[in-house]
Amino acid sequence: MHIQYKEFHTMLQLAFSHSPSLSYERLGYRIQQAISSPHVQKRQCVEVRPNHDESPADWCRLIADLQETSGIKVEALESGRIRIGWREFTEA
Repeated sequence: MHIQYKEFHTMLQLAFSHSPSLSYERLGYRIQQAISSPHVQKRQCVEVRPNHDESPADWCRLIADLQETSGIKVEALESGRIRIGWREFTEA
């Protein structure tokens, strides 16, 4: 059976979006990439917004996990963005 790349890619995306652990891992990877940006590292905070295809449950889990992490501050902004910062904790 021959499957076109585009069809396979679409199937793979659907598989990720229906697996809670994999969708959470993808969300974590996206946030990790945003945090690792040199510009963000200099500012020591990043603002992110949930994508329409990301699970609200995954976002709640991610925020809870970050809030439990020593040295991390998480703020929900009026714009719907989430600010993740660590500046005030690393200046000591």
